[in-house]
Amino acid sequence: MGVNEEKAKGKPTTDVAKRSRGRAPSEGEGSPKKKGSATAQVSLFERVPQSERLAWPDIAAILSGVVSSLSKLMGGGIVAFYAGCQMGGVTVAITFALSFVLTWLVGRICFREGLPNNVVSRYLIFGKKGSAAGSIIWIFVLVGVLAVGTVQLGNAILFAFGWEGEWARWALFIGISCVWVLMALFGTKIIARMNAIFVVALFCVMGYVVYLIAAEGQLADAATHGILIPGVQPLEGFAYSVNYAIMTSGLLALFAADFTRFARKERDLVPISLTGSLFAIVTYLFGALIVYYGFDKSVEYFSAQGMDPTLAANAAVTNPGVSLVLAAGGVGLAIICLSQMKVETSNSIGGANAVSNLVHALTGRSIPWVAAVVGANAIGLAFILGNILDQVNAFMSYGSILTSSWCVLLITDYYIVRGKMGIGEQDIDMGKPEKAVHWRGVGTIAVVTVIGSVLYATGLVAVPFLVVAPLTMVAYIAVSWILRDKVRADVIG
Repeated sequence: MGVNEEKAKGKPTTDVAKRSRGRAPSEGEGSPKKKGSATAQVSLFERVPQSERLAWPDIAAILSGVVSSLSKLMGGGIVAFYAGCQMGGVTVAITFALSFVLTWLVGRICFREGLPNNVVSRYLIFGKKGSAAGSIIWIFVLVGVLAVGTVQLGNAILFAFGWEGEWARWALFIGISCVWVLMALFGTKIIARMNAIFVVALFCVMGYVVYLIAAEGQLADAATHGILIPGVQPLEGFAYSVNYAIMTSGLLALFAADFTRFARKERDLVPISLTGSLFAIVTYLFGALIVYYGFDKSVEYFSAQGMDPTLAANAAVTNPGVSLVLAAGGVGLAIICLSQMKVETSNSIGGANAVSNLVHALTGRSIPWVAAVVGANAIGLAFILGNILDQVNAFMSYGSILTSSWCVLLITDYYIVRGKMGIGEQDIDMGKPEKAVHWRGVGTIAVVTVIGSVLYATGLVAVPFLVVAPLTMVAYIAVSWILRDKVRADVIG
């Protein structure tokens, strides 16, 4: 079935009766609004009612806040220090283009359905039990980023106060995770208001760092230097930076879809996608300069902990919070804490959505929102226990395989297979019984992930996306074409 007229004209799909085609209203639809957070009121399995729609600047503020984080600043350092500033410019262009296209295409699907990406993927490409695979991917990627941000913030605090010892380190990480749990319970609208304030404050601090670099006469060198990590070859460093860009672009698209469903009009998705992509690039640029500013002192700090020159250089790049503390002292640390709070709150909500869907997919039962949030942060602590920041290269590279294959699979299914080819319906009818597993989708993403991971692990392909994206599209279209009669019969039945 093709896109209906309201969708084609970009009108908001908020008429529950029309969108549901006779299904029973979900909890909260056409009923008085319950008290609590917006995310609790509009659950995973509820289409967004008109009362919960947000203006596009509110949603854009959420995305701008998410991309202006310590992990994104780290990305700027990775791009500049591993690839050099010139090749880093190519990576920045790739990031902007890919982030915009993926966020817009995936965001349109979730806006039209009024559901988050996990649930949309469950109905379209995974199936009820098959969606466990998508939730596991989402937990690995998003909660992994949550863990990276927690470690980065914790290291900045440890550096600022001169705290040492493993007990202090873990007490701090656990305390920070408890803060994320509490903040995640406030909801989408409060997060949007927080973003508007703290994004400005963070950029003021970052601007101050740039001023310090310029005042010291080092701005030209900070913007033109080559590879600064010992032992890294040009192609190796460029591939690393590109994998990071691809991973974060796919992550932004999948994450943003949980919020683009709150948009009022389909045309709002263009400025939302542009804003998120633009802020990602600006944060990259600031990150490259900030890491440059504090690089030497950061290397000294980590070398004093017993690291060799290469490990110390890697740690200096992956911990931009240390540079911000060096530049702005206590004020910088306070702003880092507040800024990271809104980012990790959003990450906790996204991770909790994945945990909730995973439990529902496997057991058919819903878990309390608080339990889902606590579970996501507990998994984050497990990532920290596994020293995720020390394995960030591998994490980002394998993450690029997972996020890109998911995005390409969802886009291929919705716009090409269901849209142009007419194999299956685009509109989700939640009144119909769910399929347990969509083997076309689960099988495609499983096979492609294994192939991409093997090619990367063996060193045959440095940028897995170059294989994963076209292979996902071709394999899924081919399988869908072969099984087209069965799929169409299932729809009629």
